[in-house]
This record gives sequence, C-alpha cells and structure tokens, in this order.
Amino acid sequence: MQTSLIIESNGSGKEKLEALLKEGWSVVSVTANHGKSYNDFLVILEKE
Repeated sequence: MQTSLIIESNGSGKEKLEALLKEGWSVVSVTANHGKSYNDFLVILEKE
C-alpha cells in the first residue's frame, strides 16, 4: 500500500509525516518542487 503527502516550505505536513512514520510507513521517494518563492516536497510512503 502506498500514500503520499506534501511537505511545504513553511513546515506544513511535517506532523503528518512523523505520524505516518510512527505507524510503520517507510519513505520510498522524495521529490523536490522548487518554485520561485517556495520549496515543497512530495513524499511517497509505503507500508506492507
């Protein structure tokens, strides 16, 4: 099973990522999106 979330440059989404990691999810991919005034990251997680 896979899920994804966005971590925004202001830190939004970090708590959700930490919660998923505690539930046993593993990060399989991190993709950066570099905009003019922001840097967001698409994080893909996987759990068996």
